[in-house]
Amino acid sequence: MGLDSNHNPGHGKPPVTIFINTREFQWSENEISYQQVYDLAFPNEPLNDGDLARIEYSRGHGGGGAGTLHPGGTIKVKGKMVFDVYVTIRS
Repeated sequence: MGLDSNHNPGHGKPPVTIFINTREFQWSENEISYQQVYDLAFPNEPLNDGDLARIEYSRGHGGGGAGTLHPGGTIKVKGKMVFDVYVTIRS
């Protein structure tokens, strides 16, 4: 996983700062997946059957670079990118 504790072992680009639900993370990979964003937002809290997570991002590539990250999807990471993760629980 691309989570990096303020160091960059091995090769590749230096980590950039991203924000997930207002918390700061260092990320050293070029892309981040829907599942990786969810896991950082809610560690040790898997989605239950019928629950949905909506992941919106802003400050991405291409100007404003805002949109929605869908299950199974990935997105190219940019420094200071912001992710907001919302969970809808169905009963």
